[in-house]
Amino acid sequence: MIATRDEQIVARCKVMRLHGIDRDAFDRYSSKKPAWYYEVVAPGFKYNMTDLAASLGIQQLRKIRRFQTKRAAMAARYNAAFADLPLVLPPKARPGDVHSWHLYVIRLREEASIARDEFIQALSAEGIGTSVHFIPLHIQPFWRDRYGLTPAQFPQATRAYESTVSLPLYTRMTDADQTRVILAVRKLLSTDKRKAYAQEPANVVQASY
Repeated sequence: MIATRDEQIVARCKVMRLHGIDRDAFDRYSSKKPAWYYEVVAPGFKYNMTDLAASLGIQQLRKIRRFQTKRAAMAARYNAAFADLPLVLPPKARPGDVHSWHLYVIRLREEASIARDEFIQALSAEGIGTSVHFIPLHIQPFWRDRYGLTPAQFPQATRAYESTVSLPLYTRMTDADQTRVILAVRKLLSTDKRKAYAQEPANVVQASY
């Protein structure tokens, strides 16, 4: 989806979304005047949305504020629970901005007692699924082989990738679900193992949505 107030960008997008054709297909078929002729004026694509996708999108947009509020509350709960752990937490929204919290991405610091892949595996053993967002293009076979790219050429991206994990965060996630994730993460990373195994920090257990 593209949102813009620039009419030139709007016009360009309308051309590029439909094979580079200079007239919208619907206009051609619904026009009362002979309008069968068209021209391809740019190397466009087929990016027009289906009616079904549009209908689903309209319904989802009606829930967007509720979804964002829930995600923000969950992210705040994670932030409070992980504040004392060797992690780089996600950046917060700037004043006046709104964070979508589509993902909750953490990075393990160098002083963490466990490597990223081991961390993912340990959480999986606890029944907690995670992911990595995202795997850099320079290590993907097509780009790597076609252009001879190496991790050494992109040290910062490589370092970030090797420490990155996305924790579960979804609107149907319950307090109990999130507590399980928090306790598992703290068990793996807390320097005080007795506290990590015992309970979630008191100021976090009470968090509500």
